[in-house]
Amino acid sequence: MNAMPTISDRYRDLARDIAANGIDAQEVRRLREEVFADGIVNREEAALLFHLNELADRGNEPDWDEFFVEALTDFFVWKQEPRQYLSEADADFLAHAVLKDGRIDNATEFALLLNVLRWLRAAPQALIDTALAGLRQTVLQGGTVLFGPDRQRRGVIDPADVECIRAVIFAPGSDGGLTVTRAEADLLFDLHEATRGKKNAPGWQEMFVEAVAHHLMCPTEPPRPPDAAELERRERWLEERRGIGGFMRDMARSLAGGSRPEPQHTALPPVSAYAREAICPAEAEWLLNRIDADGEIDEAERALLHHIAESAAGIDERLRPLLARAGV
Repeated sequence: MNAMPTISDRYRDLARDIAANGIDAQEVRRLREEVFADGIVNREEAALLFHLNELADRGNEPDWDEFFVEALTDFFVWKQEPRQYLSEADADFLAHAVLKDGRIDNATEFALLLNVLRWLRAAPQALIDTALAGLRQTVLQGGTVLFGPDRQRRGVIDPADVECIRAVIFAPGSDGGLTVTRAEADLLFDLHEATRGKKNAPGWQEMFVEAVAHHLMCPTEPPRPPDAAELERRERWLEERRGIGGFMRDMARSLAGGSRPEPQHTALPPVSAYAREAICPAEAEWLLNRIDADGEIDEAERALLHHIAESAAGIDERLRPLLARAGV
């Protein structure tokens, strides 16, 4: 990855001045009105915000988190040409900025990554890989992406985890957009297997079933256009998240107080909204290997198999014994 842009002496003095007093609401207003009145126009200015965010502590005003995400989303998504497309160089810069030591350790930066993916029409693979690595890290490795170092339940999928997984996998700019790629489906199974038997969030099983079903049954070609009501719902959902995003704003604001908000659940577009495909031999082989890895069929896997049996346009015969074992 390319190194971060060098910050000029003028910006270093500004950063030192702001850091000395902490980033409060007054400093955020100053940044909005004086420093970035014309928005972020180059990478040095973007690097300044990343630098300030590193200096930030958990006592900062929530306004900072929102400003950070909104300003940098504007730079990466809306100020670049063509709009809503990210160059490989900018994707490399963004991935480098949020990874730093090879891990994503800042909830606000992860919120930025989610928001950029939400608004891009297509994202370079490096950015997608960074987001997926963040999900794997925060759940499987007890990372600090969502809640900082005081995460309460390591190795367990909390409601906020469910919403973040949903946001990355179904972001329009992610690898599969509103469908789910093999890499994403493998990650879902990895998370499921690593947290089996734990007191996961109630919404986790439903999302696991829906998302893996999307991978297996949605066409590889663009899906059949949804109706007007569905389009309106999606546009309203996106507009509500133009800034830091509803659930990410709540999480960012909880960092100072230590509370753990329950994000608002947003349903995925149902499989019925798309043209369904049959489960082909290659997909059947993959599913067999994932479910039969431990020789057992648990509740979530049984729910997935029921959903497939009820919804798939056709099922490869090699899945029939597995369905029978699951009582389908």
